[in-house]
Amino acid sequence: MKSSVLSTWNFPLSSAVISGITGMILSFSSFRAEAGVIYSGVAAGDVTTNSAILWTRTADTIPSQGIVSNLTAQLSSDPFFSTINQSFSGATNSSHDYTLKINAVGLNSGTEYYYRFLTNQNEISPVGRFKTAPEAAVQAPVRFGFSGDADGKWRPYGSTANFNNLNLDYFVFLGDTIYESASTGSPATTSLSNPTQPKIDQALLDYYRKYRENLEPVATGSFSSLENLFTSQGNYTLLDNHELGNQQLINGGAPAANALGLGVDPVNPANDVNSTGKYINQTSAFKALVQAYSDYQPIQEKILSAPGDARSNGTQQLFFAQQWGANSIFINVDDRSYRDIRLKTALGADDTGSRADNPNRTLLGSTQLAWLKQTLLAAQNQGTPWKIIAISSPIDEGGEDSGKSWIGGYRAERNDLLKFIADNHINNVLFLSTDDHQNRINELTYFTNPNDPSTRTIVPNTFTIVAGPLGAGGPDGITDHSFSNIQSLANAVVTKQLAQGFNPLGLGSGFLGLSQVYREGDPTASSSPKPVDFFTPDTFNYVTLDISADGKNLSVNTYGINSYAANTFPQPQSSNAVRRVLGFQLTASVIPESSPTVGILMVGLFGILGIFKRNG
Repeated sequence: MKSSVLSTWNFPLSSAVISGITGMILSFSSFRAEAGVIYSGVAAGDVTTNSAILWTRTADTIPSQGIVSNLTAQLSSDPFFSTINQSFSGATNSSHDYTLKINAVGLNSGTEYYYRFLTNQNEISPVGRFKTAPEAAVQAPVRFGFSGDADGKWRPYGSTANFNNLNLDYFVFLGDTIYESASTGSPATTSLSNPTQPKIDQALLDYYRKYRENLEPVATGSFSSLENLFTSQGNYTLLDNHELGNQQLINGGAPAANALGLGVDPVNPANDVNSTGKYINQTSAFKALVQAYSDYQPIQEKILSAPGDARSNGTQQLFFAQQWGANSIFINVDDRSYRDIRLKTALGADDTGSRADNPNRTLLGSTQLAWLKQTLLAAQNQGTPWKIIAISSPIDEGGEDSGKSWIGGYRAERNDLLKFIADNHINNVLFLSTDDHQNRINELTYFTNPNDPSTRTIVPNTFTIVAGPLGAGGPDGITDHSFSNIQSLANAVVTKQLAQGFNPLGLGSGFLGLSQVYREGDPTASSSPKPVDFFTPDTFNYVTLDISADGKNLSVNTYGINSYAANTFPQPQSSNAVRRVLGFQLTASVIPESSPTVGILMVGLFGILGIFKRNG
């Protein structure tokens, strides 16, 4: 609720004031009240043109246990809070691990806000910042970023140390916001492979602990893990497999054996498409883990009404779209809650064979897929240049796709979606994803005739960026960070892709007016782009994207640090500071009437020799 303007509060700033593009902004390092109440950080999310979700959690300073606190959330356009624009009240809730989420409404569009929480005793939280979206007709630049995969073994995530300087309009935390597995000093969560109610209750507490740990310092120093990330801008988040225990719960649309149980035999082809009317997303175990996720993410919570779709009806709706001015729309997709079962062989391996071609298998569910198509079509028809789609599972064709990916287990729906984009001339579509623990950029292909592999065709003016991890396994296995080694790894990936008929790493030299290509260590990147110029498998990283005020240009840049070993918990270090690793610029374009096939585009590609030129 709104209140009148309150008097100025005198309080110690959470850090020094720095200069930025939008004026004076705060470096949002961790702040703790001196007595009574401590805050587990603050966050803002699911920002619209006139609202935002504000989040915090309170604990007692002495036992450091959660406590119920009556709080006031204050919003100001001034980082010093000399004027309070609006205030809202609420109380942390013991049923939600002492967290509080406030829906701050009645805000001005395209406006930068600072926010904080305080108790009746004036115990003040850290300060956060967010910006509301511009109105749909406003020509405005948009700057955003994304990444994902934050495994506690790699806390406190030095890759995020400079977020307070990025001046992002929003950040997309693209899944695996916590991991259920053990790290030094943090036991694994309770397994729900055979759930009972006591196990579910304990798992909920365990997952709360994992979310808290990802907002706290580790014993090696004071940097508070992801707290700096969350306070620095508004955030959108996605659900992925580790928030769901990395067991059958990751397949929300798979058959449920019973109300508490998980799924059925993934080896039996009879379960490949769920026609039972019972779904994992309706079980107590699934709902408990989604509750933990929802309680610790600054997201809207609403129930989906889809009376004709039993798979979707009554579930928590995590998919939505938000227009960001005239030049872009952000589309948040939920590819966990409704997907069919992950296919397995009798030996327990992923079955990515012919079963994965079943045209009735779904990753998104019929309701969400129809919504996504309509959202894209509407954006194209209203002239929005850039369509940004966030998905937690990569949609490109890689050399080692697992059963959890689109191409590994849900191929028909993937092809249907990409063919829809091509057939309807929906241009400048960008899929953002993480999950594979490497950063790569690639164009996308589909089959114009799903039954004829020779019809593989590039989707015009559409591409994908896979980013991250912020800190997770994979990159730590690469200790040679030299350009020559990374180029060798990139060329090996290309060799595998070409052998399977896949589209190789990178963007063609003519793709959407590709220019200003930069790759650390490659002086010829701009004049002669190669696969390695779009690939970094050895860093913990995030990607920033800048859309120009006129909507014509998109600048993409990857920033990261060299990976380090698990359970070493290094503080952010000047010797391994966040740096620009790669980047490029694109120009918005309309879709041509027809697009060349991959076979034509590969003419002149010399594989691992690194000579990589083609027209998109």
